[in-house]
Amino acid sequence: MNTLKYCIFFCTFFVTLISQSLSAIEVAEPTTTISIPMRDGTELLTDLYLPSPEARHLPCILLRSPAGRRQDFFLSITELAKAGYVIAIQETRSVIDKEGKTLPFISDGWGKLQDGFDTVEWLAKSPYTNGKIGTWGASALGITQLLMAPSNPPHLTCQYIIVAAASLYHHGLYPGGQLLKHQAESWLGYYARDTGVLNYVSQRPHYNSFWKQLNSLEVAHQVKVPGIHIGGWYDTFLQGTLTAFETRQSLGSEGAKGSQKLVIGPWTHFWPMSLKLGDFEVPVAGYQPPFDISSKSWFDYYLKGIDNGINQLPPVMYYVMGPFDGTPSAGNVWKTAEQWPVPAQQTPFYFNKDSTLQLKHVSEGTLSYNYNPAQPIPTTGGRNLFLESGPKDQKSIEERDDIIVFTTPVLEKDTEVTGPLSAIVYFSTDQNDTDIVLRLCDVYPDGRSILISEGVYRLGVMCCNKDLHPNFQPGKPEKIEVDLLATSIVFAKGHAIRVSVSSSNYPRYECNKNVGLIGANSGQCKIAKNTLYMNEQYPSRLILPIVEQSENKGDH
Repeated sequence: MNTLKYCIFFCTFFVTLISQSLSAIEVAEPTTTISIPMRDGTELLTDLYLPSPEARHLPCILLRSPAGRRQDFFLSITELAKAGYVIAIQETRSVIDKEGKTLPFISDGWGKLQDGFDTVEWLAKSPYTNGKIGTWGASALGITQLLMAPSNPPHLTCQYIIVAAASLYHHGLYPGGQLLKHQAESWLGYYARDTGVLNYVSQRPHYNSFWKQLNSLEVAHQVKVPGIHIGGWYDTFLQGTLTAFETRQSLGSEGAKGSQKLVIGPWTHFWPMSLKLGDFEVPVAGYQPPFDISSKSWFDYYLKGIDNGINQLPPVMYYVMGPFDGTPSAGNVWKTAEQWPVPAQQTPFYFNKDSTLQLKHVSEGTLSYNYNPAQPIPTTGGRNLFLESGPKDQKSIEERDDIIVFTTPVLEKDTEVTGPLSAIVYFSTDQNDTDIVLRLCDVYPDGRSILISEGVYRLGVMCCNKDLHPNFQPGKPEKIEVDLLATSIVFAKGHAIRVSVSSSNYPRYECNKNVGLIGANSGQCKIAKNTLYMNEQYPSRLILPIVEQSENKGDH
């Protein structure tokens, strides 16, 4: 099986769930293939799978795929046809463009073209369905769902969304203003083979009107349907899963608000095709949630009206990770909550010149390093799509002289961190641009430094109103807030918490040449001297959401 398909279609585990109490998968070919017209006259091929050739007026499960209709992974959901559904699998415009010049997702939202809306409403009026349409899919198929919902097709009833980016800019291509180089090149190389698409995207590092049309979060208030959002702590689209749930749950219209479910496990985008999780394997307790979140139960409830209780599940179901080597701790358990983020105490850990990370300043001053774009720090695990993902040991890169490391004293008790992670960094560079890369690690008693989460901030994009008018000045300390996304983990007694500061993580991120946006295409590179400030005036700090054990609910 093609590795790209492994990465993109995170489905086998969920197909196992939907297939509970059903016979072995036998459906291989569609019952029929139809062409569904869009509002501009374009027709999109759609395979229909029916319980029998003459079956009509059934609830419908729709998949909209930028990777074609005949993919082994999501074709497995055709098994649900036997349970009394019509399964519709449609290829989007990027598939019918054989030259690969069409940017995926551009016509799938709420703009001038609304292919998702048109498809749902055509199916609803066809004799094949009873007018109730649900959507399903992972990764790219999850993104088409997120973009469809704000267009409000009247017959869209519910959604089942797995590992998807809610904003293509923030979650798929430019987190922290820095291009996800390897992901962008590989992802668009798969969906949009023409180099013009990648060039177009890479020339738009600023969030603007182009990217707004691909950000479903800004129109979450228009969504009117319940949805389940499933992701992994080491999935590349983790933040998309979290924010899609959060915005719809709190800001959605009637029908969506308060009717979302969130499930986050100790998974990468590759799960469950492999049990590998960085340097480790997925813990047995994390194989699957102790709740029935199957696609069949979800659609049975919302499309058939079967009272199976899935709507009564807690809004938030999440796995609290622990030591990946099996060391006993309060972690490696499933928990539930009424909201995301869960209640937590935002706790600052201050950077100190003596390389310690503490609850107060114990030594003040500055620390500097030289960042050379020609010698970047290599990507070693993390949240990747095509690169190796998961918790990997960072010890080898922490020994370099272009990275600064801060570590807490050994922990005297288990410490749970659950929620969004951030850092306030007072930072300067002697060049016109540079990056700040932070990595949060769990330091094991044997010295391993296991990556938990990371974040990036590109000064030339995030600190500028316009390319020619930066807000920062070389050599002047700037207050920078770095988003390290989110996690849920118990740092065990005897371990330590570590954060590192550097300026590269390649090829996950593009290398910053330190010359600013104007000179970025000149081929010129400069070595930057980057300085971190640590004192009462410039209190650089990591901020962790500490959860007291009494605040945890629903341990499993």
